[in-house]
Amino acid sequence: MMTRRAKAQIAAVSGIAAASLLGGAPVASAADAGAARTDGAQLTNWSSSMYNVLTGFQSRRWGDKSYSQIWFTGCSVSGGPNRSTHVDLRWDRPGRPDKSWGTKKYTACFKSSTSKSNGQWHGLSSGKHFFQIKKINGLSSGVALGVKKVYVDTTKKDG
Repeated sequence: MMTRRAKAQIAAVSGIAAASLLGGAPVASAADAGAARTDGAQLTNWSSSMYNVLTGFQSRRWGDKSYSQIWFTGCSVSGGPNRSTHVDLRWDRPGRPDKSWGTKKYTACFKSSTSKSNGQWHGLSSGKHFFQIKKINGLSSGVALGVKKVYVDTTKKDG
């Protein structure tokens, strides 16, 4: 009999394999409720969801110049208790290593399906940014994260 952990790993690998066969990278979801665009195809504010993502997961990229806020609503963990996730905001720098703007620990979104957690990052450089899941329940592997709603806001402090 397969454990939850094994099932989550198989599901994640299957999703990555399917995405690569379709010529894409694994993404959280195709839902872009009300996504606004600037600089051509760069997303600014957008929302989505995530299902069975593992540590190392990277979100889609969005354009920003000084501020980003990332909200998670309704977080859950498969293969473990619902406790926390660490979210790292990163600057996508082609031809150079990405730069981390710092990691925030999200816990409140695990309390119920409507509970929210958020992190804010200030003083960002202009360019494309993304977030990466660094830890789930303090672990760097072995469990998968689900988030009912992900919302990225870049407009609060941008001028």
